[in-house]
Formats: sequence, C-alpha cells, structure tokens
Amino acid sequence: MKKLAILTLVLFTTISMNAQSLAGIWNTGEENTKIEITEDNGVVSGKILSSDNAKAKIGKQIIKDVKFSNGEWKGQLYAAKKGKWYDAVLKENGSQLDITIKVGWMSKTITWKKE
Repeated sequence: MKKLAILTLVLFTTISMNAQSLAGIWNTGEENTKIEITEDNGVVSGKILSSDNAKAKIGKQIIKDVKFSNGEWKGQLYAAKKGKWYDAVLKENGSQLDITIKVGWMSKTITWKKE
C-alpha cells in the first residue's frame, strides 16, 4: 500500500511538472508586440499588451480556450492578417513558446520569447 501511495504521488508530480503554466509576457518578435498570457482555472488566454504596430489593438484577445490535455496545451490563436481563429498547439520550451498552427495538411510553427 505504501508503494502504491508513493507511485501515485510521483505520477501526479510528473504530470503537474509537464503541465507548466504558460502565464507571462511573451514577445512575438514582430514590431515589438508583447502578449500577456494568463491562466484561470486551467484555461489559458492571451491578449495584446503592447506593440509598435499602430494597427494592433491593445487588449485584443488573440489566444483563447487553451487547455492542457494529453500532454499538450491546445486551443486557438487569432491570425490578425487573415482575421480568423486557428487551432493551435502551444509548447513552452524554456524561455521560448512554440506555437504550431495546422490548417488542413499544412502547418506552421512560430516562436515567441518570454520577457
């Protein structure tokens, strides 16, 4: 019984370490645009915090409905140039956030840097 309790504790610790929070300020690398990502009850969202792009709408939500499931953060990313929401997988890699967007058989990965 004691071994089972230890195994369960290790399992939950490993799962929670893999489900790191994406919260923070992220620089998109385009026109000094910064995105603030927050987490509320396990759901992640993000909005434009600042930008040198005059057309950027400060406060606009561009990440929504991101949840940790099956070892991945999955949700939606808004593509301002297209004016559409796309399904996305977000993966934190140290001080980088890799966001992969898939449309049909094509995919594109963009990388943001943590501030």
